Amino acid sequence: MRRRLYFALGLGVVALIAVEIATAGGNGTTGQPAYPLPAKVLQGPRVTLAGLRGEPALINFWASWCEPCREEAPELERLDRTLHGRAALVGVDYTDREASARSFLRQFGWRFPVLDDPNGVYGAPYGFIGLPATIVLDSEGRIAATLLGPQSVAGFRRALRAAG
Repeated sequence: MRRRLYFALGLGVVALIAVEIATAGGNGTTGQPAYPLPAKVLQGPRVTLAGLRGEPALINFWASWCEPCREEAPELERLDRTLHGRAALVGVDYTDREASARSFLRQFGWRFPVLDDPNGVYGAPYGFIGLPATIVLDSEGRIAATLLGPQSVAGFRRALRAAG
């Protein structure tokens, strides 16, 4: 009986730590300015960090070969349709082939800006492991959180509210 209790408590602690890392920028970048965005555009318009200031923003790193990214893709499309200028959404195709990325964009009907990071140069400074990874920025362009793994529209909205 006591063994089960300790096991359950241990699982609870691990789950809390995982949630904290996934939602609060577990790589130590929270509060720091965001890193530069790629210049190459897969789907316009061109986006810069300076252009994102003034509203919270989500920078979603994904790849066409990533199954969890495919799971999350419809949620991002739904979120984009409902933002109405209250926040920005930018996709970054990470370590992928351009033709595969363009096929992915057509398949999921994304209309928001998507940039290309084929060699992982722009995503690497964030230190995330695995995709998808979404960097949440506050209105000043500082990193408010890092969301790891597929998210829901509700999860994205919570992160944007917290970034204010």
